[in-house]
Amino acid sequence: MQMAAATAFYAAVFIWGWRQLKGKGSVLHRLLFVGILGWAAYVGLAGLAMVPHLSISSAYIVFFQPIGKAFIGWLGG
Repeated sequence: MQMAAATAFYAAVFIWGWRQLKGKGSVLHRLLFVGILGWAAYVGLAGLAMVPHLSISSAYIVFFQPIGKAFIGWLGG
């Protein structure tokens, strides 16, 4: 039920935003809108489904967190 509600919400936001950009939006604005909304839908729906997904924090978790732990270990902490 939550998945259907979230999908309906993203569809409603897409339709509303597309109509707002129809007359005055350039192709770049539409591409940015679709990209940002698509990313938000991907992260939101993957979170609801409890499946692993890429997010902004993925780079931190994969690269920077192990380096930080190595530095802490190297410094004796």
